[in-house]
Amino acid sequence: MRSLAEMETVTVCSMGRVTIPLELRRELGIEGGDKLIVARDGNAIKLIPTPRLSELAGVDREVFRGRKASDGIEAMRRSDG
Repeated sequence: MRSLAEMETVTVCSMGRVTIPLELRRELGIEGGDKLIVARDGNAIKLIPTPRLSELAGVDREVFRGRKASDGIEAMRRSDG
């Protein structure tokens, strides 16, 4: 866990949204469109990055560089239905 000196305060907007600080997103590799698990831990809320498909399947990151695997999956679903 980060020390108090490393923690930041964020504001919850009227829609219930918060912005994750840029430095933290960079450190954790979180990008726009990524999915996060929201978990309650007592009186705290944890945001846990979900593994990318490429990490789960053991596929080299180079295969998906510049694109998201989920885009290809969605395209296949649209063509089947």
